[in-house]
Amino acid sequence: MENYVLITGASSGIGRDIAVTLSKTYPLILGGRNVERLEETRAMCTDSDKHIFWNYDLADVENIYDNLTAFIKNNELKVGGFVHSAGIWFVTTLNLVKLNDVQKMMNINFLSAVEILRSLVKRKTNAKNLKDVILVSSIAPFKSAKGEAFYAASKAAINVFARAMADELAPNTRVNTINPGIIHTPMMDNLLRDNEQFEKHKRTYLLGFGETEDVANMAEFLMSDKARRITGQHFVVDGGATIAI
Repeated sequence: MENYVLITGASSGIGRDIAVTLSKTYPLILGGRNVERLEETRAMCTDSDKHIFWNYDLADVENIYDNLTAFIKNNELKVGGFVHSAGIWFVTTLNLVKLNDVQKMMNINFLSAVEILRSLVKRKTNAKNLKDVILVSSIAPFKSAKGEAFYAASKAAINVFARAMADELAPNTRVNTINPGIIHTPMMDNLLRDNEQFEKHKRTYLLGFGETEDVANMAEFLMSDKARRITGQHFVVDGGATIAI
């Protein structure tokens, strides 16, 4: 049986493009909460009949471990790779933020990755099959912006966690992050419809805003044997936005 790659956030945006790219090489577990959109992703993938769904809402962080563990055992799967692309983003200030919103962001952006990885490294569940982990982070921890404190905190947690796990899980498993800047997705394009805001951000991107395929190409490299000596690193894909920092 081939080793599967689990991709969260596979129903749209960056996660969908990573899935389409990696499907050329690996059978996939497409993670997401919207089955209809997961079906759309699978139809775009190479050898679509090889890929299966893990239909789960990562906001329910407390039950991730048990649900995923049962899913792997019931389907007799071997999971060799994990790409955490799921995430949420909002802008707010300290005097307006609500604790529930911060908790939801931390659950989906960070703690869900912890619980998934905790399941995948359990020997009774997945033996020692897990070889490659990619956590999609952001440049937000490196480049501050008003209203992004809580999003940046959730991604900073991912960065620190990845480096610690690279140490803890070596030499069996490699762990790296991809840290994109602004990427053209339907959600991000809607947020930047304000021309003034769009132009303000655009001036800081020396090579312009990125495309989802830019992140997918980096994921493909990190998942391959060409990256076999790379672990515990942050790969910034930002069109030069952080170059002056």
